[in-house]
Amino acid sequence: MASPPSPSPSPPPPSAPRRVLFVEDESALRRTYQRFFSTRYDVAFAASGSEARRQLEDFRPEVLVLDLRLPDTDGVTLLQEIRQSRPSLPVIVTTAYVSMEPLIHVLDLGHSGYLVKPFDMEDLAARIDALG
Repeated sequence: MASPPSPSPSPPPPSAPRRVLFVEDESALRRTYQRFFSTRYDVAFAASGSEARRQLEDFRPEVLVLDLRLPDTDGVTLLQEIRQSRPSLPVIVTTAYVSMEPLIHVLDLGHSGYLVKPFDMEDLAARIDALG
């Protein structure tokens, strides 16, 4: 008697969307991020350094998009803290201010990209996607 055919292997589960935390104090840009990225990634937002610290613990992002100018801290200080607790977390730095001093500090701390505002959302998406 022939044995029944073995069931075909089930397809692998779809990979979960990448968790991306956007740290941005400008509400209009947070809304743009929400509209553009919410169907592509699992997104969370922080408008300040203190919110970002909470979200880093609660949301556990796989990628961080970090504005350098925040109301309660500067992004360089926040990036220093992040490098202490999560040294391998990919960070894409954004800023509207083109100044060498913060850039030099950010370069020393390591980052996965640096974008000057205004930038194209597709460019940011490509950088996030390239992180693996």
